[in-house]
Amino acid sequence: MSSAVVQENPPRHWRRWFALLGGGFAWTYHLISIYAVGEFGCVSGLDRLTFAGISAVAWLILIFSALSFTVALAAALIGYRDKQWDARQQSPGREEEGGRFLSQFGFLLSSLFALIIFVETLPVFAYLGGC
Repeated sequence: MSSAVVQENPPRHWRRWFALLGGGFAWTYHLISIYAVGEFGCVSGLDRLTFAGISAVAWLILIFSALSFTVALAAALIGYRDKQWDARQQSPGREEEGGRFLSQFGFLLSSLFALIIFVETLPVFAYLGGC
């Protein structure tokens, strides 16, 4: 009788690539969106619209930042989960070494991008009332 190894939710190839590249794409989206909203929102007078004492420009930047931070954090968590799954494997094959790198480095990279997005969002609190 042969013993079959049952794999509990093995990581898929796309998950590992998302863990590696998701944080970078989220940061790029964040950088472009906050630049566009900050630059064109202030020039167009969008900062005169307020809700709860906070300008529309600040609200838009906060929304785009929250969206980007969520994507980067999701990529980091997927990388962490796949990294933990790789650690439980007794004898991974040679073909799994590349996937292991993607999971481990993707977790670190996406975590770093999530932190960068968070820190880049902090200056928006300086001009909540307007530009």
